[in-house]
Amino acid sequence: MERGLRRRDFLRLSGLGAAASASGCQVLGSSEQTEPKPVEGTVVSLEGEPIEDATVEVIAGGGEVISEDTTQEDGSFGAKTDAGAVWLRADASGFLTRTVAAAPESSTRIRLTPREGTVSMSFGGDVMFGRRFYDDSESPGYPWFRIRESEIEEDHEEILSHIQPLLSTADITSVNLGTTLTDSGWRHPKKSYVYTSHPSAATALREAGIDYVALGNNHVFDALKPGLDDTFDALGSAGISYSGAGNSSETAWEPAYFEERGLVVGMISCTTPGLAGVNYDIDWSADKGESSTYTFTQEIDGEQESLTFSGGVGVASATEERLAENVREAREIADVAVVQIHGGEEYQRAPTEEVESLTDAASEAGADLVVNHHPHVTGGLEFRGDTLVAWTLGNLVFDQILWETFPSYLLTVHITDDGVGRAYVDPLLVDGYVPKGVVGETRESQLRRTAGLSSDEFSLRRKAVEYVDNARRQEETERMSFEGEDDIFVRESGWVSNVVEGADSVELGRDLFPTGSFNEPTVDENGHDGPLWRFDRTRAETGPDVGLDGTGGIRVSRHQSNSSRIILSQCARNRFSGSLTLTGLYRYNSAEGLELLVKWHESSGDIDAIREETYTIEGTEGEWRSLRKELQPPKGAAFIDLYFRTYPPSPQFPIDLKTERIATFDELRLIEWSDGVDGGREYDHMRVDGSATVEVVVKENGQDTEWSAL
Repeated sequence: MERGLRRRDFLRLSGLGAAASASGCQVLGSSEQTEPKPVEGTVVSLEGEPIEDATVEVIAGGGEVISEDTTQEDGSFGAKTDAGAVWLRADASGFLTRTVAAAPESSTRIRLTPREGTVSMSFGGDVMFGRRFYDDSESPGYPWFRIRESEIEEDHEEILSHIQPLLSTADITSVNLGTTLTDSGWRHPKKSYVYTSHPSAATALREAGIDYVALGNNHVFDALKPGLDDTFDALGSAGISYSGAGNSSETAWEPAYFEERGLVVGMISCTTPGLAGVNYDIDWSADKGESSTYTFTQEIDGEQESLTFSGGVGVASATEERLAENVREAREIADVAVVQIHGGEEYQRAPTEEVESLTDAASEAGADLVVNHHPHVTGGLEFRGDTLVAWTLGNLVFDQILWETFPSYLLTVHITDDGVGRAYVDPLLVDGYVPKGVVGETRESQLRRTAGLSSDEFSLRRKAVEYVDNARRQEETERMSFEGEDDIFVRESGWVSNVVEGADSVELGRDLFPTGSFNEPTVDENGHDGPLWRFDRTRAETGPDVGLDGTGGIRVSRHQSNSSRIILSQCARNRFSGSLTLTGLYRYNSAEGLELLVKWHESSGDIDAIREETYTIEGTEGEWRSLRKELQPPKGAAFIDLYFRTYPPSPQFPIDLKTERIATFDELRLIEWSDGVDGGREYDHMRVDGSATVEVVVKENGQDTEWSAL
């Protein structure tokens, strides 16, 4: 295959690079100044016809409308922005409004759905403002987004401000509220993880555009009945509807109803029995019956207090029969029935048998949509009969420090009384516990992963994963021949669907570093701030001209007056399976003092590594060089930490501040290789050692895809 040399076309990657274990990443703003850049694109119908006179607003990450334009006869629009990545909100008469994340100097195609008889609904994942959000006792280098007591309302709203333009677009927007909203001192006496958030969070949710929260989960009873009552009060005062919990089984199972555009929508929330506390002396299932009671004492503010409450207080604990009955009852009132199930295994993208059985029961009873959550990672989408199913939405606002919990998405569904007509996902990134829209390679990486986990009804377009009009996926494939000596190829779009010849010569892989290009992937005001990476931010070490060919990169440096090394590392350990390859670009102006440390761990939280490996990185005399290191995990390892470490030069007197060791990195990738070669939409890399012929999907549902070499 012909391979022209471009910025990313380093075919034989060699050399070594280095990184360091991250306890977290600090999020700071950038002081870079940039010239306004064009933001342009087209607004079209679902059939691809241009829409004239549509209004397109350009919105910064904080929610400020910075410019707007009206589409021309061909559907085109254009504006300028100096805010980096932005939101584009397209609104046209007779169509549903659509908001998308967009990068300057790229063309964005916005597809609008006809409004008549259609309701738009958006669904986000787990929301929790407690624990580390309020904790200022940790190291300043940790990524706490602190909620200050003196600015408690403003700080809650700030956390959601970056995605407010997206959350507020749909007719009905929903999240799973995985916390109590209370300032009560009561706490469940036995639970290991107890989450309480301030009642101000309810107002922040409403201001961001949230209309409904699911309460059928394992944390809404963490502050017992006083906390549950406070949660009801806070939500009610904010004007947010809810279901899934109550002071009796009947109220816990009562759906929340909305009437929009002539359609009545019923929202049902429940949890699996295992997450309703069946293993605790004090559980939180509302389905035990009101005849039982709990009485116990707890020290609150230095005083012993007593509390008694009914065993019928708590959450809707689902059985297949009860859930099906509830769906059927809701359908007697509602045109559309939506079920949210809290269940499954944490950090597992595939559903458990229990969650699948409950989902099928809801589908067979008439649910139009089933949304599942709890695993804290994103899963795929599929249809069970006529029911659209989202297996897990991941986190929306949470304080976890596991790499796989950072990618997220908002699911949007356009639904009529005939069912789901369109569904799509908008990728998000939880950066320093704050959700943000994403663009560029980061967005495409998340879309590929979602598409790979989803069924064939969902098209993988260059910038979207979506389902439209019940059309099955139609693919056009092309056979391509590759030759290489352990060469790595990267796709821009499209995917390998089959290896026709030379399967022994091919491995497929996916990049575990979605922000390793160090460009500006998030919609916020921070500019090039290196999201999900930890490094010294006391100087302008990132920016649009730090990387190769004037792109984003990260620079770390040490001079003679420094007494310690500087570290570049990812924010959290990466979970992996199979062999790994670290690749990238770097330049270094010294002959020594740069190294790579690799630590292999059994779990996400263990302190001691199974094995540590240190590699020296050669100098490049300030020129860019490719970096490649094959990493073979030891037995039992499931997590990896990588550290680039730059040491200061030996001190000399008098100290010369111009004597510096400067290491710059760009296009860092950690490629996880698959055991098989069956193909899949989630794989974005291919390693060829020999010759092979593969079938590549080059067009899907009439949309061109692209495949290119690295």
